[in-house]
Amino acid sequence: MKNKFLRNFLYILVSLGILVAFAVYLVLNSEKYLNLLNISKGDVLSMFLLSLLFPLINSLQNMYFYQGLGVKNFTFADSFLISSASTLANQLPIPGGILSRGFYFKKKFNLSYTKYTSSIFALFFFSVAVNGLAGLGVLTYWKLFTPIPVNTTLALAFFLMVASLLVFWIPMQKIRLPQKIQNLSNQAIEGWMTIRQSPGLIWKVILTQLAMIFFLSLRYWIAFRMVSQEVTFAQVLLFASASILTQLVTIAPGGLGVREAIVAGVATALGFDTSVSVVAVSLDRLVITIVIVLMGWVSTIILGRQISRAESANPVP
Repeated sequence: MKNKFLRNFLYILVSLGILVAFAVYLVLNSEKYLNLLNISKGDVLSMFLLSLLFPLINSLQNMYFYQGLGVKNFTFADSFLISSASTLANQLPIPGGILSRGFYFKKKFNLSYTKYTSSIFALFFFSVAVNGLAGLGVLTYWKLFTPIPVNTTLALAFFLMVASLLVFWIPMQKIRLPQKIQNLSNQAIEGWMTIRQSPGLIWKVILTQLAMIFFLSLRYWIAFRMVSQEVTFAQVLLFASASILTQLVTIAPGGLGVREAIVAGVATALGFDTSVSVVAVSLDRLVITIVIVLMGWVSTIILGRQISRAESANPVP
């Protein structure tokens, strides 16, 4: 209990620290960013529409995924509600997104928590590899067909993302690793053994993941133009492809500060100003957070009622 309290306190402290530091920085450099801001009503509307579209595609991916795991009668509406609620849980100063989904599937669909967690880890590794392939695809195109220099560090990073697929085939049990990493890899392998039995599911996951990369790229393209940065779609595609790595770091809710650092790092490698890149990603975060809170709040209320009805219909003896 004490460790849990300290962890939650650390989450809150880190979040407040990041927000205060960012606010102070903006105040001290307000003149610079006021001159850079180039926001139109059309840009804001487009950001909101794209932010609304993103959870819809994520819900579609989750629907295909859980149906592939044998969850019967799992509809798009179910997927949208649980995706929105768990995404909201991830924004809170307590880690809860994965746990809330696991609880929901156990209560409503009787999906074992072990099968759920192993499949989730497998999906994560697979998604990282798809994002890595998208990033490598852009860099390969630049190398073969354009005079644009390819950053070696970025190429290596995206290659390692693709190489994460090796966790499904390398005999990890024979490699001495920290226990936490060993457990994670074992769960991912177990999940992959389930997922690979459905080739159709794999292709659906790939296509929906690519769609999410595409629409996130559009959001970044608009956000960078809001701070007067001329970016190409290929560049923002690299930003979006790297963004999934945010999920590896949980020092702050919703990857606060982490996603900004990752995208700013990629942008800096491509020649953009680091601080301006952070502000651009923060504009995107502001819009998507509003959407997440609204969708997640409504979805949480509806899911709570559904779980209450399920418990009433199937009381524990």
